[in-house]
Amino acid sequence: MLSGFHHVTLNVTDLSRARAFYEGILGFEVDQDFPGRKLRLRVGESRARLVLCPPPGAVDADRFSEYRIGLDHVSFGASRADLDRLASALSAAGVSASLNCDPLGPAVLCFRDPDNIALEFFEES
Repeated sequence: MLSGFHHVTLNVTDLSRARAFYEGILGFEVDQDFPGRKLRLRVGESRARLVLCPPPGAVDADRFSEYRIGLDHVSFGASRADLDRLASALSAAGVSASLNCDPLGPAVLCFRDPDNIALEFFEES
């Protein structure tokens, strides 16, 4: 029987830059660090993890695009207060983000990481 979502692995071009973004700006907590090989981050209070690692082969000049088959975006649940805090942190870091506040539904904060991977934080009550 399924017990939940375990992890998502994202290939990144620069592990140090990705760490600065996910840990430093977004506030993810490092769970395991394998220097130069991979970084595993806690996803809030859940058991799920986000794993960042360089691609297994040579890195090409390609960038993430949701217009290809595969991943479209990764969405994390957060409180409205956390959405506001994250929007401020992204703005202070010079990251373009859009906080969409639907009066009839939850708010969503959309932005991209340094490798252009589409991310969002979705308001949960």
